[in-house]
Amino acid sequence: MKPEFSYAFPKEMRLSSRKEIESLFSGDCSFTTGPFRVFFRACDARETPGGCSIAFAVPKKHLKSAVKRNLVKRRLRESFRMNYPLLLRPALEASGTRLIFLCLYLPHEVKPFSWLETKMQSLLGHFAKLSEKGFDLSPDPAG
Repeated sequence: MKPEFSYAFPKEMRLSSRKEIESLFSGDCSFTTGPFRVFFRACDARETPGGCSIAFAVPKKHLKSAVKRNLVKRRLRESFRMNYPLLLRPALEASGTRLIFLCLYLPHEVKPFSWLETKMQSLLGHFAKLSEKGFDLSPDPAG
């Protein structure tokens, strides 16, 4: 029996386009919640297919060791992968929007996975509520 959703984190969901990342920083859609500074943009899903694209950034200024930065990014990706199909994907599909966002990790120490997972659940729940209310889909001047 095949499950109704997948917990996969395919390449299409990884935000890697320099143009899209720069457009996130030039836009005015950002907020701080918990351990994250989040930059986001919503698009119409008919224009650009896909439900969500995400990138995680851990500043070298906050965690000097590359091993620790990579550990935090792995934990964030895993918590996103496990919670996205349940919390955010249904809301994005119902509203017909595509969400592009970047999470900047703010703490100066490595947090345990369980703590990061609860913070990721609250972040995805916040985006689900925003999606239900409706995003402002006016044309982006940055392209």
